[in-house]
Amino acid sequence: MKTKVYVFFGPDKAFEGLVAERTNEDDYTVNYLDAIRMYNTKVRATQLIDRDAIEALPEKVNNCVVRATDFGSVLSHVVSSFANILESTFEMDRLFVQNPPSRALKSLESACEEDLKIIRFQYPELRRENLPGIYKSLKENVLGQQKSKKALVTALYKLIVMSDEKPSVVLFYGPSGVGKTETGKCLSESIGGGLTRVQFSMMQTNEAYEYLFGAEHSKASFARDLLGRESNVVLIDEFDKVQPSLYNMFYQLFDEGRYVDTNYDVDARGVLFILTSNFATESAARRAMGSAMFSRISVCIGFEDLEKEEKAVIAERRYREVINRLNEDEKKAIEESDILSWFKANAGRYDNMRTLKNKVEKAIFDKLAEPIFR
Repeated sequence: MKTKVYVFFGPDKAFEGLVAERTNEDDYTVNYLDAIRMYNTKVRATQLIDRDAIEALPEKVNNCVVRATDFGSVLSHVVSSFANILESTFEMDRLFVQNPPSRALKSLESACEEDLKIIRFQYPELRRENLPGIYKSLKENVLGQQKSKKALVTALYKLIVMSDEKPSVVLFYGPSGVGKTETGKCLSESIGGGLTRVQFSMMQTNEAYEYLFGAEHSKASFARDLLGRESNVVLIDEFDKVQPSLYNMFYQLFDEGRYVDTNYDVDARGVLFILTSNFATESAARRAMGSAMFSRISVCIGFEDLEKEEKAVIAERRYREVINRLNEDEKKAIEESDILSWFKANAGRYDNMRTLKNKVEKAIFDKLAEPIFR
């Protein structure tokens, strides 16, 4: 293949920046799915000896761009024959490929021994100078949890000084809806980039198995999400819901920063993994997770139940978020009700903040729906 090939591992925005930087506006650029359609047209036209159809196809393009999502739209044999199919479709000056499955990368490496350049996105690192900004963001965006915030910043300081290239693994434990996920978001934004969030509680056992071990290349997977992450902060929500039988997929990742499934080989060194859970205590987490898993956790940070006044703030925030979506007549009906005052006075009775938010929504829409039933 007489083509300059750029294989990029990293997030969408950075990949698009690479393509824009190394191409010109007046270039003839095609995307991967268009290239596959051209290949299929060429094969059919050759079989039918349709010279007009063949002549209508381009013999050469300046650029072909293959985005990570494109691989999910083609069959398995197309991925395995990735380079050969493109090479037989047209000549290219440059080929840009984002987060290819291992089989596609192997195909490229066999076809382009010298003109293949692998580029890995350089994620912002957690540094000492980030800590004041992180603490400021936590104070502004996460209600309460003063002990947890200070403990976390102190733990991060230690991880910065003492860490090597291995990932850092931080376990958040405590009641549901008290700021664990919001804390992860603050960390990610303060360091740079959006948070990658994985929710195992939404998956059945078989679905979680396929997500972790990899199934068809077209399906979502943990490895693919890691490759496309925007920052080096990855939050695994409700880790206490992960079946212990799946823990072995995390051992090498947390020990060495490498994650390998059936389709991808991911370099995750330097990643800060945050595991949220509803364990009541650190001891409860240790008992439930077992020594093999728990020993791989760098730091445990406990979160406490919120004060009544803090719960009232959460209720009012959700109330404002909902009514901002209403029209003027609906807003007037809700603002004339006692919904907000009731929840501010009674927020303390709720232990789960997600339940509190849902109850606020339900009260608003119950009120709005009343005239329909008269």
